[in-house]
Amino acid sequence: MGLLTTVTRMWLVRSFRPFRFTHDFDSTLDYQKIESLGLYVHVPFCQRLCEFCPYCKQSYLREQAEAYVESLLREIESVCTGREPKTVTSLYFGGGSPALLVEDFDRIISTLKKYFNVTDGIGVELHPDDVTVETLQKLKEAGVSRISVGIQSFDEMILQKLGRNPLDVGRLFSALQEVS
Repeated sequence: MGLLTTVTRMWLVRSFRPFRFTHDFDSTLDYQKIESLGLYVHVPFCQRLCEFCPYCKQSYLREQAEAYVESLLREIESVCTGREPKTVTSLYFGGGSPALLVEDFDRIISTLKKYFNVTDGIGVELHPDDVTVETLQKLKEAGVSRISVGIQSFDEMILQKLGRNPLDVGRLFSALQEVS
């Protein structure tokens, strides 16, 4: 994480300690009364940590990702079990790099669909490098209907300043066309 991002995070949370997720809260969530509700699932893992990104993230380790998925599924069951299914407008996966959990999307989405009727589609944020035929096919099979590609710029100089790889637009569009 870059110095500016670290200092900003410390100022915002008033702490020098890194983010830690704990279970020190009431496990009830009163979402039944909310009229227009969308669901967001944060995937905090990245292959590489970008200096400009201020979001809660950490380097990807498969063991931690597996533990995260199991905890996420337990949390969904804990909060939702015994409730009537709720209609929601959307389900969106952001991050981090959600494609790192592409093998788990089917389980996560099917667990959420036990408790929520998604009316307007399931979306996922993708790093341009993750827009591959294999990843797109797995997402489509899991029920994802929309993607958002994190293209910070089409300008090579800006990409270089951000520490991003050059964007291969042809490869990206080719993968999208093959799976669409």
